[in-house]
Amino acid sequence: MIEKQQKSDRQYAASMARKYFSGQISKFQIIDNFPDYEKDVKIRLLYKQIMENPKRSWFFGVSKEKYEKYIIGIYEIIEDLETDKLRFETMKTLLKQLWLQSNNCSESIENMGFQIFEVSKMTYNSKKEILRYLNLLIDKNYIRSISEEPLLYEFTETGKKIETDSEIEEIIKNVT
Repeated sequence: MIEKQQKSDRQYAASMARKYFSGQISKFQIIDNFPDYEKDVKIRLLYKQIMENPKRSWFFGVSKEKYEKYIIGIYEIIEDLETDKLRFETMKTLLKQLWLQSNNCSESIENMGFQIFEVSKMTYNSKKEILRYLNLLIDKNYIRSISEEPLLYEFTETGKKIETDSEIEEIIKNVT
């Protein structure tokens, strides 16, 4: 039930943001009706971006390029909230972090909880979402658990062969 509520809050926040940026509702309406953003990192990020909306003007405002970059970033967040697709950049960040921790696949991966936390901070995704990516790597046999006490993981032979961005994209494509 809580997961369904969180999903509907995400979609509602994305819908409100789309209406705000298309000019259908005002900033005051979005402030009054925005869902609880304290529990979800993505909703909090979207709210923060809306509140810090830069003004585009030719004299004192931000440049056209910076404003376009801001708008593109906003719509990427909105798309993340609307859909539940796995993202390439998140998977790439997770794999890089795990490769670093495992010394380029030559050692076991320790402190998996800390790695999940770090990737969560880097990608602005929740730890639960990062666990989805990790579980995908485990299910597809790219990483395996080698010890329960202490909790250790290692890359499998197929996991060690992942080298290019297209191979990472292929992992995600097979799921979605």
